[in-house]
Amino acid sequence: MIPEDVLKAFDNLCYPEKPLVWVATCSEDEPHLVPVCFVKALDDGRLLIGNVFIKRTERNIESNPRIAVGVAFKREGWDGYLLKGRAEVLREGELFESFKREVLERSGGKRELSSALLVSVEEVYSLAPKKGKKRVF
Repeated sequence: MIPEDVLKAFDNLCYPEKPLVWVATCSEDEPHLVPVCFVKALDDGRLLIGNVFIKRTERNIESNPRIAVGVAFKREGWDGYLLKGRAEVLREGELFESFKREVLERSGGKRELSSALLVSVEEVYSLAPKKGKKRVF
């Protein structure tokens, strides 16, 4: 199971520092990296990422579900995590509609999701600058 501190780091709707989360995808011929603001860690260890403007990311996921998601923040020093897994695009259903309402409320009505990425996490790595094993999960 993914450690709680890892999930908490990605749940930036609750995080007071609101760290920027980066999402990397790849089409057949080109990698793509985009910052995202709305991320929610689900109880089962999956991530839900809100899509307001990221059309290329959405197209990439539809053709290649592999995804990498990273976050970096400062605690006592620099720290962070890289998650790798598979994503699917959600445009309907209770999970999507609930997250859509949450983002709309959280953004003061300024941001409305067009879709969400549901990420099933397969690997977790520490990004802390230290020697030794980096794989957490």
